Amino acid sequence: MLSELYISNFALIDDITVRFNKGLNIFTGTTGVGKSLIIGALNFLLGSRVTNDIVRTGKKDVSVSGVFIIKNEHIREKLKEHIDSFDDDEIIIQRNLDQNGRNRCRLNNQPITVPLLKEIGELLVNIHGQHEHESLTKPLNQLIILDGFGKLDTNRGKFTEVYTKAIKKERLIQSLNEHQEARKKQIDHYHFEINEIESASLKPDELDILEKERFILANSEKIQNTLSNCTDSLYESDNSIISRLKEISNELSKIKDIDNSFENPLEVCNQSLFQLEDVAITLSKCVEGHDFDPERLEQIEDRIEAIRRLKGKYGETIEDILSYCKESKSKLEQLLKENEDLGSTEKELGKLRKSVIDSGKKLTQLRKKAGTKLSTLVKKELSELGITNGRFDIDISTIDMTNAEQFNLENSNRSGFDHIEFMFSSNPGEELKPLRKIASGGEISRIMLALKRHLASADQTPVLIFDEIDANIGGRMGRIIGEKLRLVSQSHQVICITHLPQIASYAEQHFKVNKFARNNKTFVTIEILSTKERLEEVAEMIRGTEKTDITRKQAKEMIDDAKSFSL
Repeated sequence: MLSELYISNFALIDDITVRFNKGLNIFTGTTGVGKSLIIGALNFLLGSRVTNDIVRTGKKDVSVSGVFIIKNEHIREKLKEHIDSFDDDEIIIQRNLDQNGRNRCRLNNQPITVPLLKEIGELLVNIHGQHEHESLTKPLNQLIILDGFGKLDTNRGKFTEVYTKAIKKERLIQSLNEHQEARKKQIDHYHFEINEIESASLKPDELDILEKERFILANSEKIQNTLSNCTDSLYESDNSIISRLKEISNELSKIKDIDNSFENPLEVCNQSLFQLEDVAITLSKCVEGHDFDPERLEQIEDRIEAIRRLKGKYGETIEDILSYCKESKSKLEQLLKENEDLGSTEKELGKLRKSVIDSGKKLTQLRKKAGTKLSTLVKKELSELGITNGRFDIDISTIDMTNAEQFNLENSNRSGFDHIEFMFSSNPGEELKPLRKIASGGEISRIMLALKRHLASADQTPVLIFDEIDANIGGRMGRIIGEKLRLVSQSHQVICITHLPQIASYAEQHFKVNKFARNNKTFVTIEILSTKERLEEVAEMIRGTEKTDITRKQAKEMIDDAKSFSL
């Protein structure tokens, strides 16, 4: 319940603290006095969108705080998702707005965003405004009302979940089928490219090796001539370097015993001789290995050209070509997987369609059962609310499911297979027609109250606020409306703004809203009425400021009758 509301600098309100009780809290006051400012301040506190125009003239900011006592375990669990510590039943919500339009919101002194504030506000308070009857005429809202009465929100949520999954699968299959021909061409294309690259058996450094070998083959004649000249000079000619060096070695050998200082030159000469012989042998072998091979040169040219063609198609280097091949394999694998997915997705869709049909049919059955029950209750309420000959029914039209296999999911929606229409007739002999087409404002208001009377038990929101529920309703129905509000207040805290004394007499706590001017400034105040003050207020609501003993007597009778009302 809302325990306390503090309002500062909100429009015409300077500083007000309102302390509420359980049960039925009623606000009264003359037209234009500012009763709806209380609702406006609550809307602001609970996250509604506003502009800085609400800041009281001459003030820097507006501030509204609310103290709520939370007993409902479901709401407590939801709040724990957003509050670091929540040890007792009390929470404090605060919202400030300065003249620059900057919001500051807090939950138990912990900063929160405006969207989160709105989400929390919807858990705590349900405000039924003067124009809510317009929403009652919309079929989607009627469906929500019916589901709320039948406690079918969970069933609808499960249907929505499986229906959403089924729609996604169906659209995926449609997309896969639409692109199947293009996907087949792409698969063939990737197969060709991968085969072309892999059949080439490329190696990362191959091109450099080939170009080096080609260069050597192209110069093989020059290499052979050079090698032949070298081997001749070293070994094969009559006056070769090696033969001359051997002669030098022999001559030095003859004198080394005479002077041992020649041993070192002799050793160097012999070592050089051995090295030159190794060079000669190596060069001789090289001559044999560098024979000109035109067939091999042609093979190399063909290979280089093949690599260049691949480079022109797939990348500037062999590494790029191999990388392209790897990427193509990955894309091919994905396309092949999509083909496999098409089959598995169709199987999954089959299972999901069955779940959609089963849960949708069950939801329809439960709605029809709830619709029959709610229609009966509303008919009874309408009779008590003065529409004696009124008839009310809930028409539930459902998609034809005769051929479930051909059922098109797109013909349904996230809420089920059903279209809900509230049907109404206020006069005997008139056929039932959609409420949105025929009911007057007063009739819709009474139907709304009849529904709220029976929806209250299904509504977990602890605080219900009715902003001028008596709009379009005459004084004759005030007593009955007051009784209905009192009944609703047994399971919820009810805050109501009214112009009717018949309704005000049922207040368990009565507030009066006043407006006055002082020093060229307008002020709105709120006072809790005592028993005597309440009597005077109800009397004034009956006749205006010209109260008489008769109107006071009437007011007392109204209040006494309300007190004696048996729940």
